[in-house]
Amino acid sequence: MHAAPEKTVLTDEVLAHHAAVVHPLNCTITAPQSFRISSHATAELLQMLPVGSSVKKGQQVAKQDDAYLQRQINIIKTDIESARVAKNFASEEFHRMNRLSKSGLTAATEINNLKFQLDSSELKIQRLEQELQLAQMKQKRLSHFAPFDAQVMSVSSEPGSQLVEGQPIMQLLSTQNKQLECLLPVISYSSNAELKRHQFILQGKALSLREVSQQLDAKAEHLTLYFDHPASDRSNLLVGQIQQIDMQVQSETITKVPNEAIDLEGEVFRTWKIGKDDKAERVTLKILSTLDTHYIVESALRPGDKVVIRGQHGLQNGQAVKADSKPEAGRNVPSYE
Repeated sequence: MHAAPEKTVLTDEVLAHHAAVVHPLNCTITAPQSFRISSHATAELLQMLPVGSSVKKGQQVAKQDDAYLQRQINIIKTDIESARVAKNFASEEFHRMNRLSKSGLTAATEINNLKFQLDSSELKIQRLEQELQLAQMKQKRLSHFAPFDAQVMSVSSEPGSQLVEGQPIMQLLSTQNKQLECLLPVISYSSNAELKRHQFILQGKALSLREVSQQLDAKAEHLTLYFDHPASDRSNLLVGQIQQIDMQVQSETITKVPNEAIDLEGEVFRTWKIGKDDKAERVTLKILSTLDTHYIVESALRPGDKVVIRGQHGLQNGQAVKADSKPEAGRNVPSYE
C-alpha cells in the first residue's frame, strides 16, 4: 500500500470561547413527599377536614371514636389486677411450702407446682401489660395530626364510617417540601461528574444539583435533574408549575470552530485538524450552540489549532498536507479540490 500524496488545503484557527454556553432547562415544581393518614384500630370516624383544607404541623385533621377501645383498656387493667392477686397468692403459698419442706412436711412435687403457678402468673402479667401498652397506643392514634404543614389533597372515608385497622382516611401534600424536576436532553449530557461542574441559575439564584435520575424518559430523549427549590416560603409554589433554569456550561474543551470546517457524517459532527507534523487528523465534535460564522463545540480541539475549511474532499486520516492559512477579508480565496 502507498501513502496518500500530499494535499493542499485551506485552514483556519480554532478560537477560544470565554463565555459559558447557556442551556435553558424546562422544569416542573413537584412535591416528592405526601402523607397518608390511616386508621390504627377498628373504630368509627367521627370527624375529618375536607379536601382543600390547609393545616399546620401538629394540627388535628381527623378523629375516631375511642369508646370501644377505652372499654378494652379497662378490661385489660382488670385482668392485670387479677393476675397480680393470683401471683401474690402463688408467691405466699410457694414460700410457705418451701419452709415446710425443710422440716420434711411437704413433697417436692407440690413445691414445683407452686413455682410453676408463680412463674406463669408473672408471665401473664407481662403479656397483659404489653396488650395494655398496645391498646393505649392505638387509642392515642385515634386522633390524627398533620406531621408537617400541608393541604388535604384527597379523602378516602367519611364521618360515620366504621374503619378497620390500616384503612386509609386522607392524603396530605406538603406545602413546603417542594422541588424542581428539570429535563436535560441526552445530547447535552456527558457524565454526572461533568454536570456537577456546571452552574444552574433560577431567577438570578444559584442552585445546587441534588440528584440525577438513573433512567431516561419513555422516548429516551431526556433525563431528569433534581433541585431543592430556593424559595424560603414554598407554600405559594404550585405543584405542576413550569419554571426555567439556565444551565451554564464552561469548560476548557469548549471552543469556537468555523462553520466551513464542520461536516455531518450520519448523525456525527466531525472536522479535520492539522497537527504539528502537517498531517490530517479526524476529530469528532459535539455541537453546543451556533453563532453567525462559528459553531460552539465541545471536543479535543484547543484554541490555536488549525482546522481545514477548504479541500476536505478525499482527505484521509494521517495524510500529509500543505496547509495554507485563510487570507484576510477581501482577498480572493483560491480553489481547493
